Amino acid sequence: MSVSGSCYCGAVKVTCTGEPKVMAVCHCRSCAKWGSINLATLYPCDQVKVEGDLVEFTNPPPEGKPKGSNRKTCAKCHSNVLNDHPDTMGLTDIVSGILEQEFKPAMHINYAEATWKVNDDLPKFADVPTDFGGSGKMLDNAGNPIASP
Repeated sequence: MSVSGSCYCGAVKVTCTGEPKVMAVCHCRSCAKWGSINLATLYPCDQVKVEGDLVEFTNPPPEGKPKGSNRKTCAKCHSNVLNDHPDTMGLTDIVSGILEQEFKPAMHINYAEATWKVNDDLPKFADVPTDFGGSGKMLDNAGNPIASP
């Protein structure tokens, strides 16, 4: 399976092969400042092919993390394209709106930083699941910690 998409002006094309590792709504402040909220489709880095010129900005690393992420926008129209996490998660976060597929999130991540709360049945992680290098701590819809069993 493969899915493709492009930036707003079409100068940058993205093709992803295989299944995404996860689709998630990211509530971190970095994503909020980058583009209000990030509907993230995360693929292993080696399953993402990008054609076209990008401009890159590397975030300062979050507290306790060795490296920041590499946010990339189209050099022509400046629309957000992807956010690389090769050193922290080994994943590339494609801005879901550019892909020609339905966005079906499995979870909310970085919900402890949420500027708006969501009342849905999806799991809400304070940061990210342990599989992605996070604490795995869960929050309720209001952002309160859920006791571990």
